[in-house]
Amino acid sequence: MTTILGPLVRVIAACGVALVFLAAPHPVAAQIGIDIYQRYPVADAAARGDVPRLRGLLSAGQSPNAVDVEGRPAILLAVWGNHAAVVEALVEAKVRVDERDKTGTTPLITAADRGLDRIVELLIQGKANVNLENRQGITPLIAASAKGHAQVVTQLLKAGAKLDVQDHSGRTALELAEQNNKRQVIDLLRRAGAKS
Repeated sequence: MTTILGPLVRVIAACGVALVFLAAPHPVAAQIGIDIYQRYPVADAAARGDVPRLRGLLSAGQSPNAVDVEGRPAILLAVWGNHAAVVEALVEAKVRVDERDKTGTTPLITAADRGLDRIVELLIQGKANVNLENRQGITPLIAASAKGHAQVVTQLLKAGAKLDVQDHSGRTALELAEQNNKRQVIDLLRRAGAKS
């Protein structure tokens, strides 16, 4: 196989095309600890849900606040993957739970939008700000209400989420719940004092 690859690499190189083998990390990437998806070790372990590796990295002094090359924090990668055990390990390691991605989205907004009540609970325990907005003015409560995630709405209300915040389109959590006919959430918000 080596005898075939040698001439193939030379032909491709002569055409000005870079050859990348996905089976093994690039030598330079391997030297600085980046995987083929361009994530530093803590961010990679978080994205994969690899709790033992993550805990080992954190014990070795790696920062829980690592990001990937696109600036996405490890905690947000863990939320996207629905890796509650990773979120728990990062919270225990004093991760910055309100770290945002380029769109201004926090881990709590993402978890609320997806209805990940265990992760929402962990983030609240880690002192996440329940009223932070993304660039569209969406708060965790607005995100959860629009999707009808009643358990998450309950958690956010108990943690002090503001009821009548408007997104940049001027809609509140209650208005979005009504628009999407999320009856249980509508009842929760009205009992909490939200007004149409």
